Amino acid sequence: MGAAMNSRSLLLAFALIAGGLATAQTGIQQGEYFWDTDPGNGNGSPLVAVDGTFGQALEQVLAETGTLPAPGAHVLYLRVQDDNGGWGPAFSTVIEVLQGSLLLPDIQVSQGEYFWDTDPGEGNGSTMLAFDGNYDSALETVRLESSTLPAPGTHTLGLRVLDVNGNWGPVFRVVTEVLPGSITFPAIHVSAAEYWADSDPGEGAGTPMLAADGNFDSAVEVFRGGGIPVPVIAGTQVLWMRAQDDDGGWGPPFGVVVNIDTTVTGTVAVPELAMDPVRIGPNPALASEGITILLEEAADFRVRVLDVRGRVLVDKQLPAATRTHLPLDGFAAGTYPVGILLDDRQWWFPVVVR
Repeated sequence: MGAAMNSRSLLLAFALIAGGLATAQTGIQQGEYFWDTDPGNGNGSPLVAVDGTFGQALEQVLAETGTLPAPGAHVLYLRVQDDNGGWGPAFSTVIEVLQGSLLLPDIQVSQGEYFWDTDPGEGNGSTMLAFDGNYDSALETVRLESSTLPAPGTHTLGLRVLDVNGNWGPVFRVVTEVLPGSITFPAIHVSAAEYWADSDPGEGAGTPMLAADGNFDSAVEVFRGGGIPVPVIAGTQVLWMRAQDDDGGWGPPFGVVVNIDTTVTGTVAVPELAMDPVRIGPNPALASEGITILLEEAADFRVRVLDVRGRVLVDKQLPAATRTHLPLDGFAAGTYPVGILLDDRQWWFPVVVR
């Protein structure tokens, strides 16, 4: 991700996590940043809150500077101060300063793999799938599918993920017991959900929630509520929600502070879930086979393929079609941002090439 040096500003998000009494105020009071060498708490360059004032536990901040370090790799440090005047630990990220531009690393998962007991080596494990169908975030929910399991007994399941620069992270391991007769992993579904305000009425006694698609049949569901749960007093309340699994077990409640207006007579409609108008596959893809671009409706569009440093490798205008093949002959193994520009909109996908 790049930003022109003319603006010389970085937009960042900072979260302050603190423990204490439920009545305690937790917020960021100020922030600072510095390059390479720590000048000491309170002596760095000030960060600016995007909304104009600090005071929230989660803030977006701007690091504005009239000067940058000399071209090359540098470490940018950031830290924030809490309500009690205590400075948190410094968060650091490596940034490469180029002549005429500021280059920020693109942090996201590009693929994942798993293996049983013995590590086959980076890139040689079984492929894990992104739960939402696409690796495009720094935090991903993954699933693994296997038609065969190890012999009954205790085994170690290893998992690791690859970043956009082609670097594998450390292995995460968990001990799993395979029981005789087990051939698949248990299905995980949400079977019911409920919500209430302030006081917990007990599991199963809350106001029922409905699945947005009309049926509870997935591990991840979009919910919608109905009327305001009663009894409730207008004003600031804590709205609680929880879901039930296939085995009848209720999960922990999730609460959010809301302002309830009892004078509202209607509810806001839940929009229909729409399919993404642009899709790309397969991902990962083989360079010798290329990728296919699928559009919901045929239209002229432009495709761009970049390398991880932002250099343009492919930039072409393509004729209207709902299905277009894009060859990737000669591409080295790695992750490539692929952009689809359609009218005044654009979509970007990280495509892993093998």
